[in-house]
Amino acid sequence: MKQLIIPIILFSLLGLAGCENMFEKEVPPHNLTDGNLITNESTAEPVLNGIYSYLQYSGTFDVLYILDDEYRLDLYESGYRNDFEENQLLTGNYRVEDSYILNAWQAAYQLINAANNFISIVEELPESAFGENRQTEMLAEAKFLRAFAYSYLLKHYGYFWDINSEYGVILRLEPSAMSNNNMARSSVEACYTQILDDYQYAIDYGPDFYSRYRACATTAKAFKAEMLMNRGAEGDYEEAIRLADEVIGSSEFSMATTYAEIFSSGYDCPELMFTRHISDEISIGDNVAWTSTYLGEGRYQPSELYYEFLPETDTRRLLSVDSIIVGTDTDSTLVYMKHVKSDNNSPMYYMRLAQMHLIKAEAMAYLNEPTADIIEELNVLRRRSGNTELQAEDYPTQESLLDEIFAESVREISNENGTLFYFAVRYKKGSIRKLEELNSNYTSSNENQLCFPIPQSELEHNTLIEQRPL
Repeated sequence: MKQLIIPIILFSLLGLAGCENMFEKEVPPHNLTDGNLITNESTAEPVLNGIYSYLQYSGTFDVLYILDDEYRLDLYESGYRNDFEENQLLTGNYRVEDSYILNAWQAAYQLINAANNFISIVEELPESAFGENRQTEMLAEAKFLRAFAYSYLLKHYGYFWDINSEYGVILRLEPSAMSNNNMARSSVEACYTQILDDYQYAIDYGPDFYSRYRACATTAKAFKAEMLMNRGAEGDYEEAIRLADEVIGSSEFSMATTYAEIFSSGYDCPELMFTRHISDEISIGDNVAWTSTYLGEGRYQPSELYYEFLPETDTRRLLSVDSIIVGTDTDSTLVYMKHVKSDNNSPMYYMRLAQMHLIKAEAMAYLNEPTADIIEELNVLRRRSGNTELQAEDYPTQESLLDEIFAESVREISNENGTLFYFAVRYKKGSIRKLEELNSNYTSSNENQLCFPIPQSELEHNTLIEQRPL
């Protein structure tokens, strides 16, 4: 039997009102004692909890996950922006030594290393050390999290839009050690293969839905569909549609009755598929605090471009953005209502069911499927939000359809998980990306703007890594 001592860096996972059973036990502290040996299901469970705790890292998997991506679309205005945001994110001209570039890179690889440690041990244990199907279910959750982190890295640091590119990220699939510190980039194709394989394992062996804080097989289908849209290889759109249909047809998630219910119900939203767990003891680095501070207290204002997508005639306007009194100020401030802090009940919307209709519509448009069928996917969302239904005859071309799908995506899921940026990159009108229409700082002739460089610290300690063109 293989045994390995794992360092576990954990945050408290206790105390959230109504939390599920797997968070009711205390999680081991950070130490290297024999108590952290994984030998069976009961000792593996708290370590698996610990992998999820890395999602609490500030700036990578919290509200900045939204801000970084959607600020590049010019959907925000703010006097609060720092140098990285104003002079790098907005223009696509990044500096390798910036701490923002390094911090997100390190945080994602910390999550990956925690998952790799867990996977390497649990795969070697006998099946008899676990309850029925629990060994593969736990491995499925760990591989889902590894794929989730690699998806973040590939989208931010790799040429995710070009499957033939050599500029993927480092695929570390074994626990980190001095002996394997030096590693070259993998190709974009290899990165997609690994990510999709991990998601597929989670689909094949993941548990049924039992918590919005944990991965299940259906959630893995949704995230795999999202990454297939970014890859866009032969057969990917068809597969994304198939997966979206399976998620939509699942009994595990359901659409909220109204658009307002999505956000008023918080963590209990029936269409929220995956979020991260936080404790009642909120610090500035936790989910609700960051969300409230940056989006829910008006530091980031909607731009004029945002209002072009979400006019007053759309019923989602006031449910997304409103003018309210914040704190002790007498002047009203525009805030993103989706993220106004209320009783610690403002989750990260990593994925919700509505996105499956948007992904399905986009994939169908690329495949030139019947316009009426595509528009119906959007009308599912419009009926739910109380808006006038769209008419197929108003969209005579593929371009007009895709423009409407993008606009509906802004109306429905803006300021939720940053996915709009990747839509704007993969959707091209001839040689011009949608992104260039939104933010003129980005030009289709300079693809290096579309991703961060490898941070300077990695370059200094990894002699095999190759920087992308600067």
